[in-house]
Amino acid sequence: MMAATIKRSHRPELNNATSITHEHLLAIITTECKSRKLSQILRVLDVGCGNGLLIAYLHELLPRLNPGTRFEIFGLDVVDHGVQASGYFGRTVEMLTSRFPDVDWLDRLTLTCVDCDWPYDNGFFDVIVSNQVCEHVSDHDHFFAQIRRTLRTGGFSVHLFPLVNCLWEGHLELPFVHWIRHWDLLNAYIKLLSRLGLGAFRTHRRLFGSSLDDYARRHADYVHYCTNYISYGQALRLAKRTRMRASFRYTQEFYRRRLRSLLGMTPEFEYRAERSAAADWCSSFFLKYVSSITLFLEKLETYAQAADGRPLSS
Repeated sequence: MMAATIKRSHRPELNNATSITHEHLLAIITTECKSRKLSQILRVLDVGCGNGLLIAYLHELLPRLNPGTRFEIFGLDVVDHGVQASGYFGRTVEMLTSRFPDVDWLDRLTLTCVDCDWPYDNGFFDVIVSNQVCEHVSDHDHFFAQIRRTLRTGGFSVHLFPLVNCLWEGHLELPFVHWIRHWDLLNAYIKLLSRLGLGAFRTHRRLFGSSLDDYARRHADYVHYCTNYISYGQALRLAKRTRMRASFRYTQEFYRRRLRSLLGMTPEFEYRAERSAAADWCSSFFLKYVSSITLFLEKLETYAQAADGRPLSS
C-alpha cells in the first residue's frame, strides 16, 4: 500500500448535508481536484438531479473546501422516466433560486428525454456525478456514451449506486426483490414478504391506507419498469465500450463514512488520493453485496497509435 500521507479535512461546520451520500461525493470531488491539474473554473454536472439538494450542497461547500477554484454546478434530469412527482422540477428551480439568487438556475438546470442526447457540447464538463441514479437508467450504453461525450479529456465521473449483486433492495427494503424478472412471481414475492412484516408495507398502509394487493402490484410495477440494475462486470464492460477507465475506488470510504456516522464521529471531507489498487478491489468485491458501490470513471487514454505506429498520449 502506498504510504504517502495526504492531508485530510475534518470540519464539523461543513456537516450540513441531507445525506452521507452527499458528503461522500463532495469529499471525492475535493480529493480529485486537489490531486489533479485542473482549470480555475470547473463545471460539474449532477445527472438525475431530482430535488436539487445535492446541487445546493456542492454549490455551497465546494468553493469553501477548494479556495481559488470557481465551480459552476449544473443539473440534468429526464421528463419521461415516470418516477418523479408532477411539478418536481419547477420546485427544484424555485428552491435553488431562493437559496442562491445570484445564479440563473433556469440556465443551469435542464430537462431532457430518456433516449435523447444530453443538451451540452462535447467536453463541456470537468466532473459528472450521480447519486442513486444508475439503477434507474433504462439504456446504460446511451448513459455511459453521453458521459464520455460531455466530459472533457482528463475529466472524471463518479456514480454512487447499488449493483444487481447487492442482497438488499433499498427502495422496497426487501431482500433479492430486484433479482426477479417474472412479474407474477415478483408480485407474489412482495406480497409474501410484506405479509410477514418485512419492507415498507406497514408504513404505506398507515400513511396512505394501501391494501396489501395494491401495494404489491404498484411496487412490482416499480421494480419492473423503473429499475434496471447492472452487475459488477457489466459496469466495467460499459466503461470499456465507451473508452473510459473504470474502477471502484472510494467504495470503502463510503462504508467507513457510514460507520463514522453511526458512531457520531466527525465526517471526513478529503480522502487519501494515492490508493492501493488491491485494497480498493477487495473492498468493492465484497461490499457490492451490501449496498451502494462507487463507480469512478476517467476520460483519459495515454496510448494511441500515430500514423507511423508511434504511441501518442491523448
